[in-house]
Amino acid sequence: PLLESFGNAKTVRNDNSSRFGKFVEIFLEDGLICGAITSQYLLEKSRVVFQAQSERNYHIFYEMLAGLPSQQRQRYCLQGAETYYYLNQGGNCEIPGKDDAEDFRRLLNTMEVLNFSVDEQNSIFRILSSVLHLGNVYFEKYETDCQEVAMVVSATEIRTVAELLQVSPEGLQKAITFKVTETQREKIFTPLTVESAVDARDAIAKTLYSLLFGWLTDRINKLVYPRQEALSIAILDIYGFEDLNFNSFEQLCINYANEYLQFFFNRIVFQEEQEEYIREQIEWKEIPFSDNQPCIDLISQKPYGILRILDDQSCFPQATDHTFLQKCHYHHGTNPLYTKPKMPLPEFTIKHYAGKVTYQVHKFLDKNYDQVRQDVLDLFISSRTKVVANLFFGHAQVMARQRSLIRRSSTRTRRYKAPTVAARFQQSLLELVERMERCNPFFVRCIKPNNKKEPGLFEPDVVRSQLRYSGILETIRIRKEGYPIRIPFLVFIDRCPGAAGWALPPQPGDTTELVGALGAAFGLGSQPHPCSQLFLKEQLYQALESKRCRAHHLAALTLQRYARTFFIKRRFRSLRRKIVLLQSRARGYLARQRYRRMRHTLIKFRSLVHIYVNRRRYLKVRNQHGKCPIPVLRRQELTRREVVDVTHLEIPAELMGLLEAAAGERVPHRHRSQPLVPPPTAPDPQLTLPLDINDYPMAKYVRGHFQEPAFGMLTAPLKAPLTRLDEELCHEALSLFQLILRFMGDPGLGGPQETLFGNYIVQKGLSVPGLRDELLAQAANQVWRNTNVNNEERGWLLLATCLSAFPPSATFDKYLLKFVSDYAFAGYKPVCQRKLMQAMARSQLGAAAARTFPPSLLEWTANRRQASMALDLHCFNGEGSGVLGTLLVSVARAYPQCLAVGRGLAEGWRGWSVAMKAGAQWAELAGHDYVLDLVSDLE
Repeated sequence: PLLESFGNAKTVRNDNSSRFGKFVEIFLEDGLICGAITSQYLLEKSRVVFQAQSERNYHIFYEMLAGLPSQQRQRYCLQGAETYYYLNQGGNCEIPGKDDAEDFRRLLNTMEVLNFSVDEQNSIFRILSSVLHLGNVYFEKYETDCQEVAMVVSATEIRTVAELLQVSPEGLQKAITFKVTETQREKIFTPLTVESAVDARDAIAKTLYSLLFGWLTDRINKLVYPRQEALSIAILDIYGFEDLNFNSFEQLCINYANEYLQFFFNRIVFQEEQEEYIREQIEWKEIPFSDNQPCIDLISQKPYGILRILDDQSCFPQATDHTFLQKCHYHHGTNPLYTKPKMPLPEFTIKHYAGKVTYQVHKFLDKNYDQVRQDVLDLFISSRTKVVANLFFGHAQVMARQRSLIRRSSTRTRRYKAPTVAARFQQSLLELVERMERCNPFFVRCIKPNNKKEPGLFEPDVVRSQLRYSGILETIRIRKEGYPIRIPFLVFIDRCPGAAGWALPPQPGDTTELVGALGAAFGLGSQPHPCSQLFLKEQLYQALESKRCRAHHLAALTLQRYARTFFIKRRFRSLRRKIVLLQSRARGYLARQRYRRMRHTLIKFRSLVHIYVNRRRYLKVRNQHGKCPIPVLRRQELTRREVVDVTHLEIPAELMGLLEAAAGERVPHRHRSQPLVPPPTAPDPQLTLPLDINDYPMAKYVRGHFQEPAFGMLTAPLKAPLTRLDEELCHEALSLFQLILRFMGDPGLGGPQETLFGNYIVQKGLSVPGLRDELLAQAANQVWRNTNVNNEERGWLLLATCLSAFPPSATFDKYLLKFVSDYAFAGYKPVCQRKLMQAMARSQLGAAAARTFPPSLLEWTANRRQASMALDLHCFNGEGSGVLGTLLVSVARAYPQCLAVGRGLAEGWRGWSVAMKAGAQWAELAGHDYVLDLVSDLE
């Protein structure tokens, strides 16, 4: 995990993207692992200072910020990952499912196992922290001597980096804002421009990280390298072929390595295989394959390969990326594998074995040079931190050895030319291929299932193209038509002794009977032949010089081939039967899934058709009556409350029938009614909010009882209930939310239909107590942050009406009371407060605290106008009085008590109740029944 954290990053949806090549050689002794060594190729240092959108830097930075204790974070002046420029460019500082803090703990455990001391660990974290702080060093322009130069905006980050690396702050600031030129007499300091200063800053950061990574690799190799020679198995994990939105110098090197390894693969699998068949004089029709040698020559051949041109340009002080591009165009403009842009753009295109890739040449020369200036080396060699000083001292020694080797190999005095990144990479790649040629290689091809890098998505065209250009199809063909398995000759005879009537010799040295059997089978004599002592096919070929022995050899090979073909065909038929069975089951499952989707779509379509037909029927009936049931002004008000179109939402058939019936009815003329101004509802001084009401914000209830911690107006139907409900109530809750959306936003709903629709919703809460909290939560959710005033008012009307019929549960009542007290619309605050407080006072009744019938028209009118209610109460002696709203929402036994106490009767009121006369019939209430249920029942 140590090298994985330092060498892996996150690219788009891949959270373990390797940005360096690894060659791991595992040494074996007596079948056991006795050591290993890791070689690394071209660490992508540009990843340290730049990431594209949705990409992360190397994992170690995020793991360190997440896992370091607070004391160490303060010691290194560290903050969150989003505050560092080197980490926040991709806008993706976290990976779902990856625990950076836990990975950091695993990293510390690995360091302890590898014997990293505490001082060394602190030095590692100091270097990593200094890299992050370097990225936050910013510059601004200022003019001096008629030129724009860079100046550090704030010296805080400079001092922090200098303190972490134990170097001089003034020297560090000069290293990133000045260029030092040494002459025989003096040092000349030339100020840098802002762009050059940024490059100098990034160069130091990349060098720090690269030297640290190389030191970690060497340190691990010294600990696990075997003490003596042993057999080994090597694993090469190299970068995959890359074609990004912006392809730079790193992508050219990576794709060049892939080209070279593809060439190596072709040579092993195709060229050497077919040459061996020709040497064996086997009838063979040569299989053509795509040879990518011309592409390798285009990139690296002397003297005018692209990388060779880049190295030459890196030696000229006046050379630029533009001059490099022009030389590439000049030398390769007619090459079919090379394409110049049609417009004068700084780019070129190469046709690789895996497809065309366009490379942008911006900073090609800077990335290829990649040398640390001598003044920077001297600065960090003087560091008081031992690890930092040793890193740069070792790097300086390597550079000195390279200078001496170049001068020694030259017969004449010449100027020293530092090795470039491209030259070092080509040399290391050649060494890698030479090591692989000395081995018996096996290839594992990794195939991308899709170009979107998404899980569970298989694109056949993408996979097919990869199989084609990587040579897998040709490999299958050559293995199928050739001899994929080479087993020892005697082992073949032992496995198939009855294939030609052969018998093994009774003694290891006695081959007379075997040769005799061979002679009888192939028409040979019975004398022993030297070939009877040879086992492998290659050895047998060297010994068979006569024509008859060659015939014997080819016949044995042919028999082996036919026998293996028989077994392979039998295995193929068995696998094909199983695959056909698996396919039939899978297709059946997919067909059933498709049928269910089509059935659901058809039902939904039929419901929409029914809604359309019923609406047309309703409009037709309304036009026949010649009167519009909704006044014009009221219709305009209803239209204004529409947020989104909700008329397509499904309505139960019984509700649709009731709405159609209500649309055709006329409101009867009330002869004895007189227009009265309703008394407004004022805050009741006797109602006192609970003292701990501020401890119950709605956000706390949402976090604790909602399935998803989200609260606010929705314009689309729910996918799941808001609160946690039993499974059998989930469908009812989702249907209920559609009714609420329709009630609040349907522009054609008004008058009697509005009351009827609302009572239908309330009746759902009365009939199913388990839905009451969900219903109240849905209504509260729709009025929170509602952008439409008319729509919000309709939601508060529904919430007040629901509270008239049933109370919330004891776990929800205070949260809802707090929400109403803080956010109620206009005059609904005292209305809802009073209803909630009265409901909380009756909370000991439980489900019995709810009413039997939905609210009456009187209650709807009072809630709509936020006014108090009044009814006439008559006694049997003929006296009458008005009863106001407080008593109307109470139970029947409270009426006589209030009336008796009002007339001075302290006793004698017990036993009286309330009755209603409708025509010639009387309807009486029990003491625990609600008075307004009489009115609702009558309506």
